[in-house]
Amino acid sequence: MSDELGAELAGRVRSRPLRIAFLVEPNEHADLMLDGIFAECYSRWGGRFSLIVPCADGQIVAGYWQWLEAFDPDIVYSYVDLDAEAVLEIHERLVPGDYIFHRLGDKPRLDLFGFRPQYPAALSSLSTVFRLARHSPLVAGPKIKIIDSWHTERPSRFLTDNFGTYHTSAATGVYPNDARSTAGLLTIVSDEHYEKHGYGVPRDLDRVASEDMAFLEFVGRRVTSLSMLSSLYATRLEIRDYRWSDAFNLVIGDSFEDRLMFWNARLLIPAWLDNDLCCFRMTLDQLKDEDMLNQLVQLLNTRNHVNGGGGGQSQLRVRSASHTIDELSEVLELLLAAKAWSAHGPAEVISGGHVIPSDDSLKQARELAQYSDGFRFGEWHAFRWTPPIAHPPAKEPEHLRDAPSGQVFTLGLWALDLSFEYERDKPRLAQDNVWMLPKRWRMADAFGAKFVTKGFAQNNPSPMHRTSRHGNLTIFAGFNRELESITVPNIGQAFRSAMCLDSAARRVGPGDPPWPQKKTAWMKASNESPHLTGILGMTGGLAGAKSLLLHPFLQDVFASLGGAPNLADADIKATANALAKRAKGRPVFDLQQESERETLAALIVKAAQSIKAPRMHLSLDYLQKCWKVHRERYWAEHPLPKSDIEEDEIDWDAMEQQTIDDRLAEMRTRRMLFQGYPWSCDTCQHRNWTDFQALSPTLVCDVCRTETELPVGIPWYFRPNEFLIESLRSRSVLSLVWLLSALCDRASSSFMWLGPTCFGYSPDSRNSDVEADLLAVVDGEAILCEVKSAWRSLRATHIEGFVHLAKRLRPDRAILAVMEKGSRLDEEMRAAEADLKASGIQFELLTLENYSVEDDPYLLGR
Repeated sequence: MSDELGAELAGRVRSRPLRIAFLVEPNEHADLMLDGIFAECYSRWGGRFSLIVPCADGQIVAGYWQWLEAFDPDIVYSYVDLDAEAVLEIHERLVPGDYIFHRLGDKPRLDLFGFRPQYPAALSSLSTVFRLARHSPLVAGPKIKIIDSWHTERPSRFLTDNFGTYHTSAATGVYPNDARSTAGLLTIVSDEHYEKHGYGVPRDLDRVASEDMAFLEFVGRRVTSLSMLSSLYATRLEIRDYRWSDAFNLVIGDSFEDRLMFWNARLLIPAWLDNDLCCFRMTLDQLKDEDMLNQLVQLLNTRNHVNGGGGGQSQLRVRSASHTIDELSEVLELLLAAKAWSAHGPAEVISGGHVIPSDDSLKQARELAQYSDGFRFGEWHAFRWTPPIAHPPAKEPEHLRDAPSGQVFTLGLWALDLSFEYERDKPRLAQDNVWMLPKRWRMADAFGAKFVTKGFAQNNPSPMHRTSRHGNLTIFAGFNRELESITVPNIGQAFRSAMCLDSAARRVGPGDPPWPQKKTAWMKASNESPHLTGILGMTGGLAGAKSLLLHPFLQDVFASLGGAPNLADADIKATANALAKRAKGRPVFDLQQESERETLAALIVKAAQSIKAPRMHLSLDYLQKCWKVHRERYWAEHPLPKSDIEEDEIDWDAMEQQTIDDRLAEMRTRRMLFQGYPWSCDTCQHRNWTDFQALSPTLVCDVCRTETELPVGIPWYFRPNEFLIESLRSRSVLSLVWLLSALCDRASSSFMWLGPTCFGYSPDSRNSDVEADLLAVVDGEAILCEVKSAWRSLRATHIEGFVHLAKRLRPDRAILAVMEKGSRLDEEMRAAEADLKASGIQFELLTLENYSVEDDPYLLGR
């Protein structure tokens, strides 16, 4: 964001369902876990697109990690007791708003309700019925009927997996009266239970006597299901995988692996088909029942629209994790004999029931707004805001516009994704710079959200703010928890939140899963930071500093004025030779002894006396001549093709030469250089400097006040700003500007940084323990930087300290930047790269060979 008050910036907001990932593993309670997960997911808007991730030996199966990261869960709910290291890896890579471990307790309830997930109430899948009722063909009674099962029945997993029931998903048999005119229940009650008045079955209950009859009603589109409602109008990540996305998936079997495959395969069906099942699970015994087989074939013939996306015949794939290929071939023969119309490929046995999309399909996956039932959902909505407080518009999910106010199905939470413009150092090819938050450095809590709460919202705690896909800020809102405003931090506050604050969503007790702890006790700007800030202010920002300081010619100019960060090789060699001659009688010095140190210091000072002092100022004539020589050398090294050298009315040589005057004028305006006239007093010999704005026909000596007439034809000179020279010479500003320019040029959408920073590991310490030269976030990637102006200033201990700091701060990338070509300490570099790679951190060496300072004849800079 801008540091200037009053600058209006852009923002975007959209609503979407909560995304929840479940961690499970096959054990004695595995089927009960899936029972609870399926029931809860069908109760939640968008819940059908939750991801179930299998674990083995207390670890997430490795093949699922890339999908899990692309899925980007708001909540991770685990039935697996992962070790602390595995839980912290989840926090670092996924940044969930909450991580919840399902505890069974000493006397667990071993049924669906004992394994039902418990977390803040999300928006109900039944909130979709009010929009869906618009298109219902029914005239009398409820517009929509939903499959349910009376409490006396024991619904099969065929029913609860494929369709769900109101009783199991809502965990109650009570249905709100204010929804009955819109949606009602078609309840499965056996004739036996219906006839016995002791079971309390209402005489006017809309019912069917069996699951088979309910299935027939569903096939005939006279009834819908919670599984269908939980997938309607829900924005989700669309993954197109050639293996799983181009056909209706018919899963045969009822093992844990079969059910896992049935669930996750649905996530890979194209989003335009989200108004139907597209995946179905049955057992082989069910298919051998003629009536059930005929109903399945009718379902496939009337409700299978899945194909390769180019039109044509619908496709079908028969898969299983628990049956042989011969048994699946038998299934295909049964379907063909029953006249199933769908084209089908060969049956497939899926080992372990693992549905894992390809790497390419995950890279190409997109979450886009969708169009359904005459309206678009999942769209971004733009707004304007003035720092530091934003007032995003209250954007509830689009389908809720048809819902009655205060209706119970509409009172849960949904997610709000927000994006804010960041007005500083815009990437070169980007239209705007935006806050793209990193995963590893948790900055989301630095954004202070203010809500207006109503009703029982206080009893429904929300997950923490989090960094979601593409670095957006995600918070959680609802009708009873309406977002009023967000205070957007400055970059220092954001980094302080990431480094110096714990991130636990609740008090962590003994035995609870761990949460990431703060990386350091405190942080503050180092002594170099004000100089970098001052130079960037002087030059008009990073782009100006890059143009006015990095060009090779201008680097040489400031070096001649004393602004060189490195001593010249010739000066170092001459001093070393002189020191060797003066110290012949004392080849070894004990630096532990003060007298020895003083003797050595005296020798160094005497040996260095031959180094020429930098110039105090340079004449305009001298600078123009040097620029001409520089241009001639440039064109000698970069000759133009003869075909490009033609007679032209434009005097290109004069235009190139004029750029030195233009640059000097700009630097004079920015007070990087001062234009004036140096002269010596004839009386006291004092060397005076008179700025061109203070010139008058009579000059007055600053010391003896003697007056002297101003010559008519005076030459112009330029002297540097002392703050600029000190910053270039002693405060690493030039190499920092070079590094910032390199990072800014690699950014495509977002670039944010914090200058040299000191860290303290103890809250009681007054002195810092370590310093970071630069912290940056480039397109959501957290980067820690160590910068050196030359190889000679880099030692092995510096590399060791940098690796140690990187392992503590946990960036995505650690960059060691040396503003010089070549390489040294190769063995230490390889060791650092291996050490950081083992910790999940990418090491990068950046030199002038990777990011060169380009020369040009117009003083444009890179």
